[in-house]
Amino acid sequence: MDEEQLALVEEGLNLLLQKYKQNQNADDRRRMQAVMDAKIAIRKVMLSVAIKGDIKDIVPVLEGGKGAGWEVTDFDDRVVRYHA
Repeated sequence: MDEEQLALVEEGLNLLLQKYKQNQNADDRRRMQAVMDAKIAIRKVMLSVAIKGDIKDIVPVLEGGKGAGWEVTDFDDRVVRYHA
């Protein structure tokens, strides 16, 4: 995954954020907070990619105490989790 693909993920998060800001469903406030956390974390991933190079795999994670984020596996099979 390269920076261009990560930018597409961020674009998708922006669309979700707009949807959940409308607060049409009961859990939209919680979902909006998770999207905002994921958006902050994806920027950290993008910075890491800019410094270290492309990544092998990226998976969304939701941890109780830390919120939404991303688990990134690089080409050396090292796993790093990024949270807001």
